[in-house]
Amino acid sequence: MKSYDHEEEFHAKDRKQFRKERKLAQKTDRSKFKKTDQPALKRNPDALPHVRKGRIIAITGEGAWVDSEGETLLCSLKGLFKKETQKSKNLIAVGDWVRLGEGASIDLIETRTSFLSRTDISGRKEQLIAVNVDQAIITVSLINPPLKSALVDRYLIALEKGGIHPIIAVNKIDLLTYASTEEKELYYAFLAAYEPLGYPILSLSTVTGAGLEALRSLLLGKTSVFSGQSGVGKSSLLNACFDLTQKVGDLAVKTSKGAHTTTSASLIPLPDGGYCVDTPGIRSFGIWSLTKQDVVSHFRDIAAFSPQCKYPDCLHLHEPDCAVEEALEQGKIAPLRYESYAVLLDEIDHGPKNKTWS
Repeated sequence: MKSYDHEEEFHAKDRKQFRKERKLAQKTDRSKFKKTDQPALKRNPDALPHVRKGRIIAITGEGAWVDSEGETLLCSLKGLFKKETQKSKNLIAVGDWVRLGEGASIDLIETRTSFLSRTDISGRKEQLIAVNVDQAIITVSLINPPLKSALVDRYLIALEKGGIHPIIAVNKIDLLTYASTEEKELYYAFLAAYEPLGYPILSLSTVTGAGLEALRSLLLGKTSVFSGQSGVGKSSLLNACFDLTQKVGDLAVKTSKGAHTTTSASLIPLPDGGYCVDTPGIRSFGIWSLTKQDVVSHFRDIAAFSPQCKYPDCLHLHEPDCAVEEALEQGKIAPLRYESYAVLLDEIDHGPKNKTWS
């Protein structure tokens, strides 16, 4: 009789009200947010109930450190993301905006506005370095390590693919006094080759303070990422600009608690507004999914002579009657740029020649 009473109550209930309650229950049922729902949720993240928004500030072996509503939380990636099979080595990166669910789980990764990535050491997957940044400070040094223009070109292409504005920073300019003739010539040749291309170039020194005010002004109110080889002085420049020695140290301690740290990149708030991603130094930088069109598009100074070549499909390497090679001999194309161009085209066909990819 009791079960009959329940059935009677069910049928007697206002059907419109029941449908309304059922829809509400479906909306708040967390089990409905399956992998297939992710595209729709990315278009409308607020459809995910009972969530907090946050930004990933560091990633360690323990998990992702997320700044959410003024609180730093150690979060884990929801299982459905881990099951995804794709060509990315890391599903999340410093700078990602995420939505957090119960148990400090990352339930949603919001659509990225920009990204900096490279080919991982295996050569088969894309490794994200930083995302959702406005500009990148490509940091090189005058000496120790030596200035490598080819590495700069690799970063410039990667940044163009990822929609990030580039700024070139040549650090340790104070060593110019002690530099060899060859090192001085390389520096001046670099400036002569890259300044006409329109890229902002800063010559900096943490010893003399040269260029630091200009760097500070460019970082103000922006989200920036510092990238470059180990030893070029990325962290030193930040410390000199904003006196961040203690703050950077505190963050490093906080985000390196666990062993097997996957990355020490961290998102640092700047005192006068803006953020900066300080990345670990790299020994190699392979451009992910590099194509010949990427190379041609980047080397516009070389492509400008292409219409004058004898053959329309001329690659400007060893073809006869090549206008680019003629312009190179006449000094109309910078040798540094042409060398980078030739190496990158060869890499597309035969793979990188060495581990430094410079």
